[in-house]
Amino acid sequence: MSKYRLTTLFVVISVITLGSAALALNTLATRTAERNLVELSTEQSMRDASIIAGLVNQLLVDHGVDSNSEPAALAGSVSIESQKLLDSLRVIDISLYDDAGKTIWSTSADLIVERTVPDSALESTSDGIIASNLNQIEIFENSDTPTSIDVVETYLPLLASSGEQVVGVIGITRDVTTTLTHQISETRSSLSLFTMLSLVAVFLILLVFIFLADVKIFRANNEKVHYERELHDRLLVDSLELRRIGQLKDRFLSSVTHELMTPLTSISAFTGILLRNRDNNLTKRNLDQLEVMKRNSAQLKDLLGNLLELSAMNDASYQLSYSRFNLRQILDEVTEAFMPAILKKDLIIELEDENADGIVEADDARIRQVISNVLSNSIRYSPAHTEIKVSAWITDLMFTITISDNGIGISQRDQDELFTLFFRADNESTRSVAGTGIGLVTAKQIVELHGGELTLDSTENVGTTVNVSMPRFRTRMSGEIGASRAA
Repeated sequence: MSKYRLTTLFVVISVITLGSAALALNTLATRTAERNLVELSTEQSMRDASIIAGLVNQLLVDHGVDSNSEPAALAGSVSIESQKLLDSLRVIDISLYDDAGKTIWSTSADLIVERTVPDSALESTSDGIIASNLNQIEIFENSDTPTSIDVVETYLPLLASSGEQVVGVIGITRDVTTTLTHQISETRSSLSLFTMLSLVAVFLILLVFIFLADVKIFRANNEKVHYERELHDRLLVDSLELRRIGQLKDRFLSSVTHELMTPLTSISAFTGILLRNRDNNLTKRNLDQLEVMKRNSAQLKDLLGNLLELSAMNDASYQLSYSRFNLRQILDEVTEAFMPAILKKDLIIELEDENADGIVEADDARIRQVISNVLSNSIRYSPAHTEIKVSAWITDLMFTITISDNGIGISQRDQDELFTLFFRADNESTRSVAGTGIGLVTAKQIVELHGGELTLDSTENVGTTVNVSMPRFRTRMSGEIGASRAA
């Protein structure tokens, strides 16, 4: 059924259509046969009309009845040899009706119950027009049980001797039961044979085309399903491979970072000892060189520390240290710590944290780190005399921190790669600014471990806005999100 849907649907619709067509053809054949039979019987009655009308008028004269006004005087007083007349005219009954359509006499009064002229026929005959109709009547032939037969009743106007006035109606009844059945059968056969053969031929042709189309669609769907399954398997394999490579990368990064941290610590320690110059045997140039070494060692140590931190957060066993604190106080402290760098670049900072004066629950140190990473980027890439705006507010369920600047901005192409480890936008403005490409990646990781979201909106040469939204209090959902992200 599901394999050949179109074919099945077409067969169902075709069966209904062919059945409806057969019913319509049957009705058409019946009506056509009835109409032809009525026309034929009417022609026969018209040919016999002069004979029948002459006979009736002669009966009126023979019985001294004035045909101009009193044909009804014949009622109950006329008897004729009807069988011979009926056989010669091939009718089962000739009746005489008055001008009101009421029966006066009938040649078969003992077989047919008394009838009246239908109103439509009476109206036609009063205008001198012959009327015919197909009807079904009951006759009493050999028993008291009536038999139904199909008849064509033809009504002729009976004119007065003057030939102008209609004084009655002559009714001629012909039995057409057998003829009607035969004609209906012939008409149905002639109509149905050609039409049904044509419909069946069209049906078979369409069925072949639809079946072929159904087979093609079925094969195409099978190929599509097979392709999708194969693609899914490939994606799954690639995903597992990427996860394995990611885990190897994290392990390698963690291992290398640990290995580098030990000698770097020694280098930093011995550089500090040399800088003391206890024997006063180092020149100013030597001391300047040692200062560069110490500064670069500290920078490298910070980088390695960040990498260790990021590697730890990628570990499934990593846990945040939740505590409750005042968000506004954290913002003030972090902003105050960056004031020397802000003043050095002659930047303007605007702090809007009145709506952040409330308690939130998160990892205090990590939230400070997020704010610091984002704010340091804004300071680093903002030209002198521009403004940095720090906003924050708390609702019942969430707290939000927004940091926006009027710096160099980030192109749309670079935004797609911005949260990739070690990625930095490569342009003339960024080449002159020191950076590692770790800060935003770490910030985003921390926010997502809290079950929050970090988004960035930036326009090149206009500025950048970073939005951080997180749950105000620790929830089961935020814990699950953090655990899934860490895994």
